[in-house]
Amino acid sequence: MIKFFRHIRQSMINQNRTKKYLLYAVGEIILVVIGILIALQINNWNENRINRNAEKDIIRKLNKDFKINKKAIEENLLRLENQMDANKILMTLIGASDEELSVHNLDSLFSVSMGDSDIAFADNTLNNLIQTDRLTLIQNEALSDLLYQWGVIKEIRAKRVDRIDNWVNEQYLPYLLSKISFKEMDAYSGFEWAGKSKVKPSYYSLFQEIKFENFLDNVLWYNQKLLERNLETKTLINEIIVQTKSSIND
Repeated sequence: MIKFFRHIRQSMINQNRTKKYLLYAVGEIILVVIGILIALQINNWNENRINRNAEKDIIRKLNKDFKINKKAIEENLLRLENQMDANKILMTLIGASDEELSVHNLDSLFSVSMGDSDIAFADNTLNNLIQTDRLTLIQNEALSDLLYQWGVIKEIRAKRVDRIDNWVNEQYLPYLLSKISFKEMDAYSGFEWAGKSKVKPSYYSLFQEIKFENFLDNVLWYNQKLLERNLETKTLINEIIVQTKSSIND
């Protein structure tokens, strides 16, 4: 084909048909430009197709991850609510008589009241997107905004959990060290070293202390703040699941 065009061009030059040659040259340039534009369009279409396929795959993985996160936050909420219930019962027993205290399994209540607050969220897909700068592949602006909010609320929640853990470990547990039996409390967590203590103190004096009441009040305050944060987290997870499902079906 190239030889054919060259032959026509050379023939026109030899016949001194300059005007026609110029028109032909312009036409040839236009054809070349059109060919380039078509090639670019095909390349862009192919690149967009690859990106959209990658986007679908990413969103499917995000949907799967956040379904796992939903289960994790619901389990954590249940533990936290049980923890708060145990602390509320302990609070009602402040000032109680020895007889009243003996009705309750205090070691079990203490065990439940100190439940774990941390969560290992499934964030591999999102973290990989951020690290490889591929978050821009997601065209759903509502989903992108929610994923940004996820990073913020997860960090705030983690700080809240750290604050609670630090306070419990640095103040609350040291206060309880000489007042309850950790060995008997841990028996309700199934630890092999736990069990009956031969030196278990009487809990009566503990429930007569205003300091213990204040500790319980502070524990419940921290729990309430974490509960509010967890409920916000659950709402955000549900919104992300809805948006990812919608994008997959588009």
